[in-house]
Amino acid sequence: MVGFNQKVICLLTDFGLKGQHYIASMKAVILKINHNITIIDLSHQITPYSIIEASYILKTTYKYFPEGTVFILVVDPGVGGSREILAFKTVSNYYFIGPNNGIFSETFTDIISECVEIQNDEFFQTPISNTFHGRDIMAPVGAYLLSGIPLTRFGPQFNPCNIIETPSVYKIDRDMKSIQCIIQYIDSFGNGTTNIPILNNKIVNSELVLKENTKIKVIIKENTYEGQIVSHFSNIPIKSMLLLIGSTGFLEISLNQANASKELGFNVGDTITINF
Repeated sequence: MVGFNQKVICLLTDFGLKGQHYIASMKAVILKINHNITIIDLSHQITPYSIIEASYILKTTYKYFPEGTVFILVVDPGVGGSREILAFKTVSNYYFIGPNNGIFSETFTDIISECVEIQNDEFFQTPISNTFHGRDIMAPVGAYLLSGIPLTRFGPQFNPCNIIETPSVYKIDRDMKSIQCIIQYIDSFGNGTTNIPILNNKIVNSELVLKENTKIKVIIKENTYEGQIVSHFSNIPIKSMLLLIGSTGFLEISLNQANASKELGFNVGDTITINF
């Protein structure tokens, strides 16, 4: 159990099952600097290079962790290139370390209180690998941060306005009662999570209300599918298409007891249209 003043680092990578030794080496670097840190694995099963998927998981889970938690994000297809490595603190007292490649959604850029570009190699693991900045730069900086080193020691101030946001499509046509959106995550059941936010059964920033059993149409790659809005999978026949509010507050597309991603042919990052 995490104690009241426990120091926590949370890791999110796309290393997968074959990358367990990479994860272990990051943890070793952290613990070598500060053995009192608790390390939690958020996920290491991100689809390789999927910035959209990683961003979704991060923004929908970080708030459940204790304040002061440091999140280290290593979904970094541009490792060794010209992209910056950033460290920032939010107004709600969470810390994030990762590449400036789109992994940070607007969720974070709107609530940053302090941000730096990590440059001070005094805090790096040496020698620095050109292909593993997660181990040699991000992990040690996270450990030193939780050891009391202030953000300003790691590098110069970085303007949050220059943070690259997650690539996204989100357009509401109020006249047509239609929304163009993207699939930002697909779980192991094949359910697709869109980037349509729902609050109190209403689509945020629109007049569209989700009413039980309302018929809808979903356009995916020029194919149109019909389904309905429900609150529970059991409310419709097996293999029927449904839309419901997922546990993270976004609208999801599913097939009851079937794989919607495979049957309907969508992937993370695909643009779809929903007609209400």
